[in-house]
Amino acid sequence: MRVPINIPIVVRNIKIVGPEGWVRVDLILDSGAVFTSISWADLKIIGYDPAIIKERQEIVTANGIIEVPKLKVKSIRAGDVEAQEVEVICHDIPSLTGVRGLLGLSFLKNFVTIMNYKEKYLEIL
Repeated sequence: MRVPINIPIVVRNIKIVGPEGWVRVDLILDSGAVFTSISWADLKIIGYDPAIIKERQEIVTANGIIEVPKLKVKSIRAGDVEAQEVEVICHDIPSLTGVRGLLGLSFLKNFVTIMNYKEKYLEIL
């Protein structure tokens, strides 16, 4: 998968699969985030109920440390690359038009990721 770099880097049309279906979302690439972050609403659409997920993860936000649900989704696909059983956290990020989460290292660690700022492209292999 190869896309042009803009700031922020938004990876579009990512497919997230759960036990009851799938959803397509736009996520901000965050190579400093340990986990991929998906909104509560999107996780509910694909068959997860974040309110009853027992495993929790502490994360640091601009407002301090909070605990959020942590689970594995069946798969995440970005362009032509796909990872299975990806750990994600359930957290709604502040409103950015059309963006519903973060694409973090729990997905990216499965691939070679190239961010070429000089030639203005992101490539995930």
